[in-house]
Amino acid sequence: MDKIRRKPVSNFLIKRSLQIGIIFKILFVVAMTGILTTAIVTLVYNSKSQSGTFYYMSNDIMEDLELTSIIQTVLPSLVAAQCVTILIAFAVGLFSSRKIAVPIYKIEKWAGELKRGNLRTELAFREPDEMKDLTIACNSATAFYRGIFSEIDVLVETADHAGSASAEMKLSLEKIRKILKSVQYR
Repeated sequence: MDKIRRKPVSNFLIKRSLQIGIIFKILFVVAMTGILTTAIVTLVYNSKSQSGTFYYMSNDIMEDLELTSIIQTVLPSLVAAQCVTILIAFAVGLFSSRKIAVPIYKIEKWAGELKRGNLRTELAFREPDEMKDLTIACNSATAFYRGIFSEIDVLVETADHAGSASAEMKLSLEKIRKILKSVQYR
């Protein structure tokens, strides 16, 4: 049920520009290697065919004439293999870009919550082993600051109950209370 609410297919491109950039970079590299491979095979074939060292020569002249069209046999299968490679590269790019984009998206959401003053927010990933150190560090940082804000709150209350504070001190305590109210730390 949780997977249905998450909409994994419709939200697959969670950080669209980042993921599309990664996919295109992977496809570009694969396409360039494919073009380079095809060019090298064609150049080698042409140079060997002109020097006559590429062909198997038999005693049958008709069979030798049929062997001269080997590029027509090799090139289509080479292009087909490269098309399959591009499809595989697209799939790899799609899934690997998501593996990069989802943690970035979650960290951005977590940082946005911190920016709004919510120190109760927790960073969590479904793949705990891969992001364990980052999760622990981020959640420890928010816990540290929650502790500091709680300590400030206690000190403000203690200073307020002391009773012999000047008007300037009371104004400062009121400003601190206002700041503490804007931050969610309890």
